[in-house]
Amino acid sequence: MLFEKLRALLRASSDTYQPDFSVLFSKFQQILNGNNIVLDIIAQMEDKLSGEYVFDMNYIRSSTRMMSEAVYKIIYALAVLSNNAYPELFSRYEAIGLEIDRIIEGESGLPSDILVLPLDSVRGDMEELVGSKAARLGEIRNQLDLPVPDGFIITTAAYRLFLQSNNLWPQIRASFARRMKGEISAVEYHESIEKLIGGAAMPPKLEKDIAHVLSSFFKKKGKKFSLAVRSSAWGEDSEVKSFAGQFKTLLSQDPAHLLSAYRKVISSRFSERALAYEGEDSIREEALPMAVICQEMVSAKVSGIIYSIDPRDGHSHKVLISSLYGLGEPAVSGRAEMDQFIVSRIHPYEICERKIARKQRRLVLLPNQEIRDQEVPKHEQERPSLGDSEIISLAEHALALERFLRQPQDVEWAIDTEGKCCILQTRPLSLHRQRPGRGKSLNESLKKYPVLLADSGQVVQRGVAAGKVVKVFEDADPSSFPQGAIAVTHFTTPRLTKIIRKTSAIITDVGSPTGHMATIAREFGVPTIVGTKEATRLLQDGMEITVDAEENRIYSGIVPEVLEYQIEGRDQFANLPEFKILRKVLNKVAPLNMIDPASPQFAPRNCHTFHDILRFCHEKAVWELINLHASQRRFRNIRSRELKMAIPLGLHLIDLGNGLSHDVGSHSVDSVDQVTSLPMRALLDGLASPGAWSTEPRPLRFNDFMSSLTRFSLGEAQPRYVGKNLAVISDHYTNLSLRLGYHFNVIDTYTSENINDNYIYFRFVGGVTDPERRHRRGLLIETILEKYDFKVIVRNDLVVARLKKRNQRELLETLVMLGKLIGFTRQLDTEMVSDKSIERFAAAFLQDVSH
Repeated sequence: MLFEKLRALLRASSDTYQPDFSVLFSKFQQILNGNNIVLDIIAQMEDKLSGEYVFDMNYIRSSTRMMSEAVYKIIYALAVLSNNAYPELFSRYEAIGLEIDRIIEGESGLPSDILVLPLDSVRGDMEELVGSKAARLGEIRNQLDLPVPDGFIITTAAYRLFLQSNNLWPQIRASFARRMKGEISAVEYHESIEKLIGGAAMPPKLEKDIAHVLSSFFKKKGKKFSLAVRSSAWGEDSEVKSFAGQFKTLLSQDPAHLLSAYRKVISSRFSERALAYEGEDSIREEALPMAVICQEMVSAKVSGIIYSIDPRDGHSHKVLISSLYGLGEPAVSGRAEMDQFIVSRIHPYEICERKIARKQRRLVLLPNQEIRDQEVPKHEQERPSLGDSEIISLAEHALALERFLRQPQDVEWAIDTEGKCCILQTRPLSLHRQRPGRGKSLNESLKKYPVLLADSGQVVQRGVAAGKVVKVFEDADPSSFPQGAIAVTHFTTPRLTKIIRKTSAIITDVGSPTGHMATIAREFGVPTIVGTKEATRLLQDGMEITVDAEENRIYSGIVPEVLEYQIEGRDQFANLPEFKILRKVLNKVAPLNMIDPASPQFAPRNCHTFHDILRFCHEKAVWELINLHASQRRFRNIRSRELKMAIPLGLHLIDLGNGLSHDVGSHSVDSVDQVTSLPMRALLDGLASPGAWSTEPRPLRFNDFMSSLTRFSLGEAQPRYVGKNLAVISDHYTNLSLRLGYHFNVIDTYTSENINDNYIYFRFVGGVTDPERRHRRGLLIETILEKYDFKVIVRNDLVVARLKKRNQRELLETLVMLGKLIGFTRQLDTEMVSDKSIERFAAAFLQDVSH
């Protein structure tokens, strides 16, 4: 209601009153100042997430309030400046503000009516609707433009509707309670959940929406395909919880059986394994809502995992890539030997190390969409599964993801049979801080203890532990595992999740540091060594050992010296509620989706964050200011003064404040020295520089003159000062409208100490020769401006160019160049006789400027 009244007031005032240029310029300055205030607040909030600062909810509320007030003032200032041309900004501001308020007050603000959503429509801030995994995939597909398989999401709203419409919650809780009391076995509990969810009716609207999205998908693909159907729970694959391997993933599913696959994934939400991972609290209705992501199945030639930082030694200058033939399921389940490649994180990303495994089996997707386990041909088994260019490309993808998501990443990927790489999943990589090196005295002391395994396998999670060995088999009852024992197992299976809270260390024969269990081990800080090849042979049940996963040593017996060595744990700040809330607030504030001002999508309706609003308002404020000189009503009651110069410009100046010295006369500016506007003075220095200005007329053919008479018209919207060259100036601002014969130049510029405010807009049109020569002169200007990093558009003889975010000194030097350019090109029309003229005159100008 408040915004409706405000919009009505703005509309009414625009019909009766238009403020003059000085008032409008003050609004422009308010936009610049507000822009800097908001960006500074965002930077401070992001700094808080580093963990080096202590803050509370009062900080979040006060910072958000200051930011919101500044954004509102920016929108209002643009409304005045633009005659309320963008009223939808107020609606977007209000909507974003309400979302931020909900986050701060602990409300979800979850949409309740979107049941199915194409992946192309998913944004990073949709976690509550599509789950963490799908939100991140949508973000990197739609914003980072990395290759992610196409698909759609059955949302958390669908999950709630499905469970509630079938009244499943009371029945699920009853089964869980019976299992906790020991009234039913784990198998009976699993069967009861499968029966409950597998037999539940699909709500009609949900079934209809799924059928609709499948129909659209069929039309888009135009070929037979199958789907990978995976969980995307709220909080899954987050920096706090990974849930790696806890929920069901179904590969190569027939779209005709998608509803059945959906039920199976949902039922895994209530598996005993998943509940043990999350804890009994996860049985609450509001806990862990699950979306399901359905993507086109990739026919993988090679698959694997990338760690954007090698977690085994904590070094930050290496990328770890693991790969194997075929589909990637054996990689994440820890059931396959994999090639490993270490790549430098520093360009040009050199391959530092290769470990090639013997890869005997592979899973392949056949043309009929069936998955088959095949033997790898003998001659391929010990070949590298990746070529050098593929290795480097994968490392680049991982580093791009890390930069975009602002933290190290654990990435699942595949390269299909056509050589196209796809990102299948990415999650935050749990890392612990590296412990300082040990002293010589400790190393000497350790020599007296027998070493059972040394540098065998790979360290997944650093740390130390001691205790008795307990061998773990896949079918073993995890409830019987003794607290504090050391788990020794053959495979790195996610089934070990149930004992991770109990065990003090994990050692395996086979496995990769890039599997599900490895992810969970790091998450819980459990010292883990995988791929030792002989742990289950050398380490027997009941044997007392000390695991030194700092130095990759396993000692016989208890070694006190090692146990005294404490590793530094993970920074716990990330788990605090304030950090989670601040992170969510920043997701509504900091991302920038409004990139290209020339795009049709650069519109208020597409402002999804405060940063988007800032970007839009700043761009439009500059544009409005550039064009204000053409409005006669904007200059009423404003005095102009003619500038006396040696060159015949006939230039009139309008001072908005501090653009002229105090001793200037009331009717004229008698000397360039009286111009105190920094950008105007730079332009004048260029215009008046030796050799830049020539009053000698160029030869003009009759046909050239006649073509110019019909070439250009100022139109009806002529300023009061038409016929005069006009500059509107302040200490840091200049809008120059310059007509020299049949040539028209507009330069609008702002130069200050704040680099974010600085820009130059340049526009040129006109000429007195034929269209071809005028176009060549436009290309000449383009050639010169691009040397100074302008973004330039040329249409016939119209040249439009922009330069932004340069420091004040660089911008002033560029303005001097523009002054010279105006003089240099003023009478070149007739000289542009061929395309070679462009190169010749550009070289002559640039050489002259450089001297």
